[in-house]
Amino acid sequence: MGVAQEIWQAFIAAHPEVTKGHLSLEEINQKMATFTQARNQQPQPDFEGLSPQQMHVLLNEPLGSGSCLALHQGLTDSLLDQIPFFVLMEVLYQQLLNHQSIKLTPKGNLPLALCRELYDRKLLVQDDIERGITKKISEDNVPFLQALKVCLLLSPYARKQHNTLQLTKLGKQAMGQHRALRFRQVLQDYTLRFNWAYLDDTQTQAGQFGWAFSLYLVDRYGSEWRNTDFYAHKVQQAFPHLRESIPSGRLSGYWLEFERVYRWRFVQQFSSWFGLLSLQKEPQRGYYPDPLLMKKTALLNQLFQFAD
Repeated sequence: MGVAQEIWQAFIAAHPEVTKGHLSLEEINQKMATFTQARNQQPQPDFEGLSPQQMHVLLNEPLGSGSCLALHQGLTDSLLDQIPFFVLMEVLYQQLLNHQSIKLTPKGNLPLALCRELYDRKLLVQDDIERGITKKISEDNVPFLQALKVCLLLSPYARKQHNTLQLTKLGKQAMGQHRALRFRQVLQDYTLRFNWAYLDDTQTQAGQFGWAFSLYLVDRYGSEWRNTDFYAHKVQQAFPHLRESIPSGRLSGYWLEFERVYRWRFVQQFSSWFGLLSLQKEPQRGYYPDPLLMKKTALLNQLFQFAD
């Protein structure tokens, strides 16, 4: 049964008088409008108690005034210093402010010296580099460096001209404002403008679609260590269209599980990079990837507030 048919059947069950033929079309439309409005405001189990109306706002305006997700007011420097991705972005801001521009490589990447400076802060690290498997620290080899540059270019604070990065007029003004405003901009750029598929070449909405709902789930259940699949399954329950098979963007004929892409994107390359989760691997079982456990950090609720 389609969604429209399901709603009609529920409407008829609630208003059997509609089928008697005694009501005008205008009267039926009025009853349907009232019924639909009430239905959209009812909590739904698949939405973890949110109503369709709340979910609509959470998907389309996650940081808007009507959303059940909001940034706390008056974020302090001590809190902002705990957000690795933002602190690294501030290093790029400072480079642009101090040197007027950043000269990119002929390929258009961040210069190697700057990549090394960003990585050596150890705010974010990569296992293959830490183990000595990958020697060269460059934008091509480090996904969070790729994400930093792309998000900088997507923001209204910077522009690329003649293969150099420069602050815009708005960017120069923003450098004199409170850091909390810049953080909000970075968060918006990463979640609403940056296509997370850029980092894995897999064309799917998995992980990014409903990211604010995923944060809502972490707020509800993240006080205990849970497997990342726990959250992936709840997202699929809320959005059944995400259950479709995902073709790999890098290996032809190879298909990926939703749980795997969700783990990459929402867990490791968003929530962890922004300091919202602690991660812990369990011992490997057979040939399957190490199970990954996640738990919310105190920072999550210090940055965001969630309303039911």
